Amino acid sequence: MNKTAISLILGVTLSAALSACDSKTSANEKNFAITVTQYLDKKGDMCLDPVKWPVDVYETDLRQQKLYPDGVAGQMAALEAAGLAKGEDMELPGAAIDGQPNGLKVKARRYTMTDAAKPYLRADAGGQPRMCWGRKSLDKVVRWADPAKVGDHEESSVIYTYKLSNVAAWARKPQTKEAFTVLGRTVDGEHTQKEKLYVKLTPQGWEALGLND
Repeated sequence: MNKTAISLILGVTLSAALSACDSKTSANEKNFAITVTQYLDKKGDMCLDPVKWPVDVYETDLRQQKLYPDGVAGQMAALEAAGLAKGEDMELPGAAIDGQPNGLKVKARRYTMTDAAKPYLRADAGGQPRMCWGRKSLDKVVRWADPAKVGDHEESSVIYTYKLSNVAAWARKPQTKEAFTVLGRTVDGEHTQKEKLYVKLTPQGWEALGLND
């Protein structure tokens, strides 16, 4: 076999290898970065849990606010400090006994949402509007698991770090981060906190599990 033929064979082999590495179905950093980005583009909004307004915070909760800053009293106080809620002290009817009013009054603080909160509201289909404070996007893919056969397809898991965009100023306030612990961990963990995404292989490439839920 002459040198020209050998060179052609090596070239075809190398080209095939490179093509395989560049395939959308390959388990590599590039493909998994695309997969994570697609997932976060669709599900990257960072929001507080839905709240049914108004919110009544009773005296018992108010007394325990310092002990439990992430309780309902602490959360409403943080939103009030941020200008997103307004509280008003009042007396409300006590709990009914056997379905009948007991005639007693209890002290409470009633919170209503302010107009300043409305730009942050996002409504899921058929769900309560949520107050959203930022978005996640991919920082970098750290590592991934070797694909394994699950039923009729392959699955893997991807470890990545995230970065945040469009973060509301009130979300970075210490009182807000203390009251809403998930928000606090997310803000403080930017670029360092690792997250895991489970993915599956489709004919079109890798796709996050639950992407279309």
